[in-house]
Amino acid sequence: MTVYSTDLTGLLNTIKDTLGHRVAPALPDGTARQELAAVLEQLDNLTQRVAWDQARLAQDCARTEELAMRLGLAPAADSSADVDTLRTRRREISELLHEAYRDGAPRAGLVDSVLEFSGTDVAEQISVGLRAGLPI
Repeated sequence: MTVYSTDLTGLLNTIKDTLGHRVAPALPDGTARQELAAVLEQLDNLTQRVAWDQARLAQDCARTEELAMRLGLAPAADSSADVDTLRTRRREISELLHEAYRDGAPRAGLVDSVLEFSGTDVAEQISVGLRAGLPI
């Protein structure tokens, strides 16, 4: 099960930090260094403008809740469609799956529920360029 609920601003800051502090010092002066400076400037600009697509986030939360219910978890205490709720619920699902697989063969239907969820999740969350290498 994928869990793409990363704080977007934090992700962009990590990318900027890596490019600015690890990649830039290794580049000699010239075109590549100037292009990297332009990329860093655009990332700075983008960081202030990025936001979650609330409709898609709500769909991800609803699908995650549906999976949780199919796996036998109690309804979520917090039904708001936000990143923290999505992270919490997916963590609960992950813990349930860890226990189910650790204790031997999971109960009937669990694997099918996870496969159905994961197929849709991968199609929505994994970039098109990476999907070609996946066995789905």
